[in-house]
Amino acid sequence: MSERFEWLDEHTDEIIDRYESGQSLREIANVFDVSPPTIQRRLHEHDTEMRNGGPRYIQLEDCVGELVKQYVEHDDDIQTIADRYKTSVTAIQHYLENADIPCAPPSPQRTDVRYTPAQISIIQGELLGDGCLHRQEPGNCFFQLSTTTRAHAERLIQMLPDRLFPDAQPNVYTRSNALGEEAYTSWTISSRPQPAFERMYESWYEERTGNNSKTVPENFTLNRTAFLHWYWGDGNCSIRDRGAPRVSFATHGFTESGVALLQSEVDRLGYDNYTVTQEGVDNGSGQYIRLRDYDARKFLEDFRRVNHLPQYDYKFPVPEPDT
Repeated sequence: MSERFEWLDEHTDEIIDRYESGQSLREIANVFDVSPPTIQRRLHEHDTEMRNGGPRYIQLEDCVGELVKQYVEHDDDIQTIADRYKTSVTAIQHYLENADIPCAPPSPQRTDVRYTPAQISIIQGELLGDGCLHRQEPGNCFFQLSTTTRAHAERLIQMLPDRLFPDAQPNVYTRSNALGEEAYTSWTISSRPQPAFERMYESWYEERTGNNSKTVPENFTLNRTAFLHWYWGDGNCSIRDRGAPRVSFATHGFTESGVALLQSEVDRLGYDNYTVTQEGVDNGSGQYIRLRDYDARKFLEDFRRVNHLPQYDYKFPVPEPDT
């Protein structure tokens, strides 16, 4: 069994920053005096997107002159430069400070709190479900989730970065039911405005008359973290009379192309699926995704182990064996 190197836990963000700024596994391993596979395992544990020999990533150490010029002469803020090189504010600060350029504290209004790749996946999974982005005006965009499960809202506050949500959240509201049934309680969390959400809004929403509509980005990649949070928000499971599970995802509000993309991503993760059409849907394809029976069982077994909310145990029932 390989050694765990638990002391590396304190350096996880730095490892991710170094990798995403272009350093190789071996270069990072040399810094921490461990093997490249140890670094690779840490990156996988935090759902970091691996390069796998793809397009050449910019090596920031080769661009220090450009970074200094943009920051000092062009007066670009650190977040703008980080966005340009598809890296973190921390990485840009590191190279500027090594070049003896004093860095002013980043503006809270213009600078993202630090997100790990896993935290970005959480937000993306929530966007596939009931989460949404609100853009009050260009440059002022925030994330919001309303849920009838208080523990879900509280879990997101715990899992997402500190300072992302103001104190005293979640907020609670009691609303009357439009169908004339009993009133229900909703728990809502609303983040501070973030540049990251402004960038996400451009790919997750398309302009329409009236309100803009949520869509699936063309380059979206589904991972297991996002898949779990999507299921928490907009997934359900029912057990039929013969004991077979029926696992479905509410995608009827997305376009047909968006549903097709999600189908291919679910299939890539190993779960065979098909679509069912729901009648009476005016704003969207009306299609929702359902897993085949044999892979519905596999999905429930796989994700029951990583469900952190006992309040959602009902979404992960244990079906009777097939007879």
